[in-house]
Amino acid sequence: MTNSPNPNRRRRLTADELIAIGVALAGIGTVFFWGLGQKYQPMFQGAMSSLNNDNSNRQVGVLGNRNIYLNRERRTIADSARVETPPSAPSAPPATFVPPIVKTVEVPVVETPKTVVPQVVTPTKVSVVPAFTDVPKQFWAENYINELQKRGILDDFGDGKFDPSKEITRGEYAKMLDRAFADKPVMMATSKFADIPTDYSRKEAIDKSVQLGFMTGYSPTKFFPNQPIPRYQLQISLAKGLKLAVPTSTGQVLSKFKDADRMPKFAKDKMAAAIDAGLIIKDKDTNLLKPVANATRADAAALIYQSLVKEGKIQPQK
Repeated sequence: MTNSPNPNRRRRLTADELIAIGVALAGIGTVFFWGLGQKYQPMFQGAMSSLNNDNSNRQVGVLGNRNIYLNRERRTIADSARVETPPSAPSAPPATFVPPIVKTVEVPVVETPKTVVPQVVTPTKVSVVPAFTDVPKQFWAENYINELQKRGILDDFGDGKFDPSKEITRGEYAKMLDRAFADKPVMMATSKFADIPTDYSRKEAIDKSVQLGFMTGYSPTKFFPNQPIPRYQLQISLAKGLKLAVPTSTGQVLSKFKDADRMPKFAKDKMAAAIDAGLIIKDKDTNLLKPVANATRADAAALIYQSLVKEGKIQPQK
């Protein structure tokens, strides 16, 4: 008996069939996973948009609308032709308004040069009064007296006379000092000397001579304005008032004069300072000071003239 094939028995798949099935499954899986990776988009959305927006482009084809494929081609062409424009540079901030600079031009002022007139300062005024009529020519103090008289330093004692050989009083000498050193300021005060009346003509001159240090009273209340002055007192008064320096060797300066020891000891330093500064009475006896002899008006004129030379206020005698 021959065995006939069992109709219920399954036929085995051949190798070719298995390969075909594997390829089909692989293709389906590929399509499936690709679809999952895309954003959800209804099919034919592009075609429907084209149909709604532009009916003039509608063309019926096998699948209904050819614009689907045309739009895809257009997007592809547009994407390929797109040129990326570089990012625009940040716009500059708005310009701040700067007001115009107004320059001030300074016009130089041309000053007219001033004419400088040199001023001649004279320490003592020059008078126009004539020379004293009683000062003889070739008198030893003639030049001293005439120069001081022109400057108004000496008094006219009446009728144009000076009487140069007459003894000078303390009041008269104070008046000569006041005029000769009028540029030295002082605080004027009422004199406390009881022997000077308030209406005395030389009262202010005495006050000034005391304040400047030229003269002193014999006591706090006595000045003796009408008393003659010894010669040494004229010289030490000028040494004190002009603040002359005492030489280092007083004895050497005074040793040139035979009668230097006749003056008081307190007066020797100031006497040496006066002689060292050129304040000396030059008469016939050149080696004698005659310190205790009463001074004359000519003696006072000569010493005051030499003091003004020392101060640079008058030219020395040639």
